[in-house]
Amino acid sequence: MQSNDTGYPSGGYAHSFGLEELVRAGIVADAEGLEKFLEKQVVPNLLKFELPFFARAHAAAVESDAELLLNLDAELDAWRIPAELRDAGRRIGSQRLVLLCDLEGCEFFEEHRRRCPRSHHLIVTALELRNVSVEAAARAFSYQAIVAGTSSSMKLMRIGQTACQRILSRVLKRMDAKVDAALKMEVDGHFNPLLEIASLKHAFSNERLFIS
Repeated sequence: MQSNDTGYPSGGYAHSFGLEELVRAGIVADAEGLEKFLEKQVVPNLLKFELPFFARAHAAAVESDAELLLNLDAELDAWRIPAELRDAGRRIGSQRLVLLCDLEGCEFFEEHRRRCPRSHHLIVTALELRNVSVEAAARAFSYQAIVAGTSSSMKLMRIGQTACQRILSRVLKRMDAKVDAALKMEVDGHFNPLLEIASLKHAFSNERLFIS
């Protein structure tokens, strides 16, 4: 609950994960477009790739398998084509890892930080939530990913907090029934060209509100 709070200084507020470029291109322009973006881009990527991968990372964290966590972090880097998305994951992850070590004071976490200080956000979240069930941990991770879109949208277009909360509620409810099945899937990647192209273009934009 604490790490999912908006006051938790993970640095996620500085990233739109490609949404800024889609707004600039007119692909996402209003509340309807935002909900479609979350449903067609963010949620499928979670269900088909990130949650199956998260299940592996969470199992490694539960077993305190330091080597596997390092290997998974490197593998996740290889899956992500746009440098912006790789860097965003590592920026947020490294900040969360510092906080995790400071708040928990666990030797296993400290060891991971020494060996992989710029660890991916997904890996660090698996570490953070290793003492809760993978189903609960996956829902917490999914919430972070979806709320990143609603939060950044309020800075990018004319949409209010109430509209964003309605969208967030609908998207989370529709996704919830699919999470458990996603955790049992094999990691096989997810073809997501629109978001990847948006992230690649964003890196060369003349003006940017968000880092990614």
